[in-house]
Amino acid sequence: MKKIYHYLNRISDYAQHPLEVIAGICLFTGAMSLFLQVINRYIIARFFDFSLSFTEELARYTIIWFTYSIAGICLKEGHLVSLNILYDRLPPISKRIFYYVSRAMMLVFCYVVIVNVVKYIPTAIKFKSIAMKIPGIFLYSMPGIGFAFMAYEIVTEVCGVICGELEPYCEGRSPSAGEGPS
Repeated sequence: MKKIYHYLNRISDYAQHPLEVIAGICLFTGAMSLFLQVINRYIIARFFDFSLSFTEELARYTIIWFTYSIAGICLKEGHLVSLNILYDRLPPISKRIFYYVSRAMMLVFCYVVIVNVVKYIPTAIKFKSIAMKIPGIFLYSMPGIGFAFMAYEIVTEVCGVICGELEPYCEGRSPSAGEGPS
């Protein structure tokens, strides 16, 4: 089981880098778009008869893409919000059961989201954004990608807990670069 965990974790590390790049680009683009929108609204529009209508749409979609591209990474690194009030008071066997039930519920939720994203694809293909004319399939694909990566991270984490490499609800796992399967 340790070999499986290390293999899954290595794949996760490789998948994490492109998502971090996407998240960085989206964060920068969203921030610049919002800044440009403020400049446009309070400076340019007052003195010139000119409007940048695409900035609001660009900011909206880049922030959405940022959120979904970073969700799996936050899960992997243990940065999702959690309340440990109940968990800390449970005996060890109940903690394990609570952990597995919560991860199963998260996997079910990821599955439901991915299925609905796939069902929405035929509609998204027909859609184009209003201001920028971006194809809908591009706009609405990131929730599916983000939740698929989250589901993968949940499976990887559970494998790590089963084989004893991780503790339930740990702060995060370190990259597996340089680690060999044990």
